[in-house]
Amino acid sequence: MTKSRNNASLSSIKALDKDALRVLASDIRADILSACLSNGGHLSSNLGAVELTISLVKNFDLKEDDILFDVGHQAYSYKILTGRNIRDIRITNGISPFNLREESPYDVYSNGHAGDCISTAIGITKAKVLNSDESFTIAVVGDASIENGLSFEALDYLAAHKELKRLIVLLNDNGMAISKNRGPISKRFTHLRNSRFYFRTSSKLGKAMAKHKLTWKMFLKLREMKDRLKGMVISPTIFESMGIKYIGPFDGHDFPSLDLALEKAKLLSQKGPVLVHVLTKKGYGYPEAMKDSSGSFHGVSKNFDQADMIKDQDSFSSIKQSLLYGPMERDKKHILITPAMEKGSSLEKLFSDFPDRCIDTGIAEEHAVVLASGLALQGYHPIVDIYSTFLQRCYDEIMENVSRNKVKVTFLIERAGLVGEDGSSHHGIYDVGMVKNIPYRKVYMPYNKSSICYIQKKAQSDNYGPFFIRFPKGKPIMEDKEEHFDDILFLRRTKQKKLVLAISVYGYKLLNKLNEEFDTAMMLNLLPDDQILKDLHLEEYDEIYLYDPYSTKDGSATFLGDYLLRNHYQGKYRYFAFKNEFVPFGQNEDLLKICKMDVEEVYQQIVKSK
Repeated sequence: MTKSRNNASLSSIKALDKDALRVLASDIRADILSACLSNGGHLSSNLGAVELTISLVKNFDLKEDDILFDVGHQAYSYKILTGRNIRDIRITNGISPFNLREESPYDVYSNGHAGDCISTAIGITKAKVLNSDESFTIAVVGDASIENGLSFEALDYLAAHKELKRLIVLLNDNGMAISKNRGPISKRFTHLRNSRFYFRTSSKLGKAMAKHKLTWKMFLKLREMKDRLKGMVISPTIFESMGIKYIGPFDGHDFPSLDLALEKAKLLSQKGPVLVHVLTKKGYGYPEAMKDSSGSFHGVSKNFDQADMIKDQDSFSSIKQSLLYGPMERDKKHILITPAMEKGSSLEKLFSDFPDRCIDTGIAEEHAVVLASGLALQGYHPIVDIYSTFLQRCYDEIMENVSRNKVKVTFLIERAGLVGEDGSSHHGIYDVGMVKNIPYRKVYMPYNKSSICYIQKKAQSDNYGPFFIRFPKGKPIMEDKEEHFDDILFLRRTKQKKLVLAISVYGYKLLNKLNEEFDTAMMLNLLPDDQILKDLHLEEYDEIYLYDPYSTKDGSATFLGDYLLRNHYQGKYRYFAFKNEFVPFGQNEDLLKICKMDVEEVYQQIVKSK
């Protein structure tokens, strides 16, 4: 594939001395901090990867070599160095928060989810081998993403395919312990192994002794003795145990150390894949972020400061946590599970007060669901709290381990609907369409606190199967006018000939705008069974409208349409839902308008409809 990369400023970085590189790193950190203050974003991970990214650009030829970032949480420096001004990052029509192919030829693939980087790099490298392309491929992976099952599947493949030359996996480790060393001798050995003297001497010695058969045998024997000595003083890393060439760890904030690491990696990768272990510090250069041990500075809102990081007690997430507390306290059979979203889903108090019954699986969504099914098989009531976008990974496990086994698992789906600035990789608009055909599933979505309580009771009394409760980002409707709830809750029913059904907060706002010409109802049950729909007597309406600004048309919209078709409905049915397409990043209100899905637009479409 032709690479149209011609940013002339990249070549100037190669000529910078150590002091100039430090100035450049300082300038980039200032830009990252400024952008996050203005627009929010992933702060700590990006601050920690500045020197590492500069060194990658300095040591590789980006006109030919490919650099991939897992997730993209550490790619802001890369965006800056490849000619993008991140001043407008995460803003509608601005710079993407993650790598995006459409944005720059330097973005090798569009990312956003964890664990796919190494597999992608393997595919790219395999294509290069077939094309006799001798450029390098570098996969930058964080210590959280490396735990993902997909990453380990890729590493397992990597270990068995030494023909994948010039493939470098760069592990950016900012906290996870990879291996346990045996005492102070190992530190000296590691220091020796990663010194320029050791590396260059070892390399030159090998080349010199390879010239004669006898000396080459001596060299191999010496290397065997060295490896035995190494095994006595250093426990092999998990990567070495898998059969992957490993070097490190290196200081990820020291340019000479990084130069050495990448110099070694380039040479060693000529014989097959190599993993480079680099140690960095999250939030490096910003004291508050460096002191953060809870993850508060991982993702920040705009104009962040300590006060801004206090959780909004009126958000869906916070109310959800408070309503979960009582059942967790009363019933020892309740087990809460989340894949690395304790903080993102506002679960801190539950984890603090019920540590034995709260489980964080890390970035291992499939494992979280199967773990839940195992608990359910033993009579427990597992509750899986997961972002909608990450639920996409779990289709098979929900189908096979939960539904087919007829066990009871409640899923609390966070970030259902648009998520704004994080964009197409994170919008939660696909889950209803995804689970629609799973047997025994139930899918609900609240709009105020009382409706959350109603749905929570439904989940408690459910017998078996996956029970999904979707929570949008933001605040619920704060007024609780309704005293009685149903799966389909009529707010006004005066036997009119037009019915408008709507979902969650935006839906409630739409219904409140409509005059008495319309009957109005909130859909709490997003996929109601035929009997519930039959009891609504929908055949009595000449016109039926559905407003679902939280899902694609393949969710509730086509589900209701299918029911009407099967029951020979003779009136007019029209839905307002997202097309089955990717929605870009930006502010939610802007995105709704772009997609012609905002409340005012839909209101006008309905009242003017003929």
